[in-house]
Amino acid sequence: MSKIANKLIIFTRSPVLGEVKTRLQPTYTPEQSLILHKKLVLNTLMLSQEVSDCEFDLHCSPNRNSLFFLECENNFPVSLIDQQGDDLGQRMAFAFSVALQAYNKVVIIGTDCPGINEQYIHQAFAALDNFDAVIGPAADGGYVLLGLKKFSPEIFLDISWGQNKVLTQTKKVLKKLAWSCQELAIMHDIDRPQDLQQYPEFLNEINKGNTQ
Repeated sequence: MSKIANKLIIFTRSPVLGEVKTRLQPTYTPEQSLILHKKLVLNTLMLSQEVSDCEFDLHCSPNRNSLFFLECENNFPVSLIDQQGDDLGQRMAFAFSVALQAYNKVVIIGTDCPGINEQYIHQAFAALDNFDAVIGPAADGGYVLLGLKKFSPEIFLDISWGQNKVLTQTKKVLKKLAWSCQELAIMHDIDRPQDLQQYPEFLNEINKGNTQ
């Protein structure tokens, strides 16, 4: 059975009040944080209408049982998948291990980085033509994108998820595996209130809640 070329997996969390974008608080309310989370998800899903040479999955945590996710599935060409695993590393490892059985190149992104656009995704898949892995570094020391064309669970073990060591630790593992890796341009996530300064359009949207 021949593999299909490209798969783009989008990781996100269920939009539950008080459980998303919590590092924006108390500068912003839980309601504003929820609004921003949904806008970031929808913004990321727009990639499915712009990138034509790959298939899209939306991997949902804890599961896809949400009216919001069903609306996403109806409005965008994506399939809804439940995330599997106890932490981010386990969930990403499971997603890669399954997808790489059917696809030659698999890229995973989150929904916290509006800077990821069609060009960035194309660069990632193109890099996998010549490298074993591709990483989109985040300004906070993590990464906003990881792409692989082969799998090893070691990439996701003993990583300090959510801390500024994630990128360095991941690169050390890739070096230990003797895998070639291409780094893309550094991107900015939206995790903290100051991160919104990088994306004025989202700052304006969330500030609307201050006047309501």
